Amino acid sequence: MDVTTAILRRRSIRRWEARPVEREKIEKVLEAGRRAPSWGNTQPWRFIVLEEKTQIETVGKASGGQPHVTTAPVLIVCCGAVNDLSRSQHRQALKELRDMGVMDWTDDFLDNVVLKSDLFAPYLLGEEMMKVRVGEQVVIAISYMTLEAVNQGLGTCWVGAINAREVQKALGLPADIFVHSLLPLGYPAEDPKPRPRRDMNRIVFWGGYRKI
Repeated sequence: MDVTTAILRRRSIRRWEARPVEREKIEKVLEAGRRAPSWGNTQPWRFIVLEEKTQIETVGKASGGQPHVTTAPVLIVCCGAVNDLSRSQHRQALKELRDMGVMDWTDDFLDNVVLKSDLFAPYLLGEEMMKVRVGEQVVIAISYMTLEAVNQGLGTCWVGAINAREVQKALGLPADIFVHSLLPLGYPAEDPKPRPRRDMNRIVFWGGYRKI
């Protein structure tokens, strides 16, 4: 399936067929997330895959008991690792890019230009900004996963209305890992109509912005 078709076919699925999802398909969805773009190669996403019904129900209850969460065959808990944007780990990630020939930065340029600029090094702006940047990258990875799910004949529903602290507590996650959102995954038991989207001329402006 080409990407354009996957984008057009993607729907938010809230009813699931009562059959398990093959491990190979789950791994392909996760691989799509792993391949997503990342700020400075930091890759601060973490994905906790739940298939056990009691675990899914526990996390679902911590998320308000939403039925499409508690009944999903698979639940991917999408998390962010704030420490991945610390100076030391960001530096290591950038060095990996350099070692692969992506860039030719010297250590001096890396240490005294890149990692001393708040445009490129979020740690300089504090933990809140680091968390924002981590969240942005988790979002991109989830987007990739939702499209690969369509390619695998599966459905997803991006769930952001959650009590993140309760989910974190239920899973016993460390303090530096925060729960961003949930991604139920399974075979769709429904075929929703396309959602309405605004006309292109309301959201795209060529050459400069104009008030509508």
